[in-house]
Amino acid sequence: MIDYFKYTTGNLFTLSGAEYDGLFNITDGKAFTGKSYSTSSKLLSASQTFLTNCFLNSFEFDRTTSPVDSNLIEPPIISPRNIIDQNFIDRNLQILNINNLKIFAQNITANPDLFDFINSVENKDSYFLGLSSSSKDIRNDDTKVSKTNSFPIQIDPFSYIDKVQGLDVLDDTKDSIIFVYDDESYYYFTTTSTNSYTFSGSFVNGGSLLRIEEDVFEGAERFSYDNNTDTLYAVTNNENNFTLNLYDNSFVAPCRVLKLVDQITIDDEIVDGRVSVGKDIVGYRHVEDNIIKIKLLVKYTFEDITNILSSNPAEEIIDFDIRDSDDSILVLTSLNGFDAEEYYLYHLDIDVVSKGSGDYILPFTPKVLKRYKPDVNYDKKPGEVDIYFSGNDSNILTIYDEGAVSTRFITNPENVAGFPYSKNLLYLQDMYFDGTLEKFNTIEKKFNSNLLPSNNYNNLNFLVAKNSSDLFYVLHNIGRIYLIKESKIPYKSFIPNDLKTLFEKIISCESSIGISLNSELQNIIKDSVNVFLNASVIPYEEMREGIPVLGKYVSYEGIDINFRNLEFHENEEINFNNVSRVFNEIYNLQKTIFNIITTGEDIEVSDLPPVLIEEDTLTEVLNNQYTSGGEYIVRETGEEYIGFYHIHPEKGAMIGPLHVATPHNYLDPFIEQNNETSSVINQTTIQSTSRSSTSSGTSSGTSGSSY
Repeated sequence: MIDYFKYTTGNLFTLSGAEYDGLFNITDGKAFTGKSYSTSSKLLSASQTFLTNCFLNSFEFDRTTSPVDSNLIEPPIISPRNIIDQNFIDRNLQILNINNLKIFAQNITANPDLFDFINSVENKDSYFLGLSSSSKDIRNDDTKVSKTNSFPIQIDPFSYIDKVQGLDVLDDTKDSIIFVYDDESYYYFTTTSTNSYTFSGSFVNGGSLLRIEEDVFEGAERFSYDNNTDTLYAVTNNENNFTLNLYDNSFVAPCRVLKLVDQITIDDEIVDGRVSVGKDIVGYRHVEDNIIKIKLLVKYTFEDITNILSSNPAEEIIDFDIRDSDDSILVLTSLNGFDAEEYYLYHLDIDVVSKGSGDYILPFTPKVLKRYKPDVNYDKKPGEVDIYFSGNDSNILTIYDEGAVSTRFITNPENVAGFPYSKNLLYLQDMYFDGTLEKFNTIEKKFNSNLLPSNNYNNLNFLVAKNSSDLFYVLHNIGRIYLIKESKIPYKSFIPNDLKTLFEKIISCESSIGISLNSELQNIIKDSVNVFLNASVIPYEEMREGIPVLGKYVSYEGIDINFRNLEFHENEEINFNNVSRVFNEIYNLQKTIFNIITTGEDIEVSDLPPVLIEEDTLTEVLNNQYTSGGEYIVRETGEEYIGFYHIHPEKGAMIGPLHVATPHNYLDPFIEQNNETSSVINQTTIQSTSRSSTSSGTSSGTSGSSY
């Protein structure tokens, strides 16, 4: 089962009467301490707020610049065949209540500032490590490594530095990992192409950085960490095999030493030398029969579990990660290697992956992930792409895409959630003659120093660490290491997070439905209006360094509400016509508020134009097509289809990237109209304008109706 966990800074849950601060998970509609439920988890008491109820219902706050689904708000289920009893009332009240939570949730978006260094508290929870002079710099004898977030300053690359011993190797970092202890001291382990190094420091403002050991990991290339057993995995590439060196990190805090506890030899060729460690499994990419596969093994015995691969020869597995709380797996693929404009993302449940015999074949239904690179100078790393689960939010991943860093939402990865905006990192501004008030003979900034990689967006690694109580962010830039003690959730809220809900189920008997119903409906209406009145602005798209984010905001006008239409009158009976009128009027109010919050406009669903079907005559199979929704339904089930498909010149659109000789379902185009989906059935010529990475290739197979 895939876990749902988040991080709270308070005001949402209490534990033994005190506000709870930290990670929590939702299991069976209840909140417990920790990332996942276990025998040691403690039940949390929930506050009566919109945000808390969203969490208890496992909502994901995944709004980005991608269009919001207009059908997210659901209408009541009312039919003349319904019996107006308590079950009917309860079901429809719950639909309206959930709609209010969905409206509230749309006011919480991704925080585009992944690393908001400039706005952190000065001289408190943030600083960075760097030096502004080398041995040849006679004007500035800088030997203090810590720097504040006061204003932009000139910084030299670490490779230039020789006034502070041991830091020059930091610019060559290939991989790194950090351990933070309860006193906020840390150990920072790095690898280069030739050596490994150990550094120590502190997140307490003004700390320094000291290199304490060299090549403790004996040439290890990549690190992985097992949070469940407190074990560090260091991967070494030998001539004929790979070695996993397992170090017990529990000795570091008391003894300041890593203890080697095991060595495991891997005969497979591990692609990129990276091993991912989960709760009960480990995995790595390897090449078998000229195909990149993911091999999964039991963590404690290293017995084989299965391989993960694609049925499509054109689809290459670029990277993957295993989550340490639930062993769920993220898989990133491409149809055009590292030249693709977009990747495809799978989130797999280990219970599904491991239950069958033989290799596990990726399904046809990934989510699309668009690639964005910032419009700034940065250290490009061709062919280096890594993805990682977030440690403090079950719906967030981090992707390092050839030198560009961003976060994405797993449920909505298409567009960027957050990235390190260079203006937040206090890099030097461009300087020109006659463009500064500083005197030439006293200026601390060296001319052309803004061209140095240390004064530009050149990120080597982004890490999130946690001790027993706090979160810590590390951004390793050429010449700079930013350190932030952070307790904020990675979201931007446009509505108070402690906003109270009024709706509460009233227990009544059948004979008192009419008495209680108006009271319950009034609270539903008040909740809808309360969210609307407390939502101050509407976020909308802006471009930051070439990356679209929800970074700008506009206000919106009010709406007119006739509350008399939203209640049962004294002379009205509780019958189908009256119930239908009141419930639908409330739903229309919710729909209006939802449309304003998500688009800035009061849009009636009936006013939306139908999806136009562009017809084209095909002469061969159009393979490797992808739809993100709104184009096709599965003929057999009537459900909207998201994922890979192909177009056959005679049979039309069908599920799967390729046309194969085994049965596979037809797809039918659909038209959205009046909040209902009507299909255009049995088209022989179909839409051919959807996303495609590869549009060539014919196929063989029988002419049966589902082949």
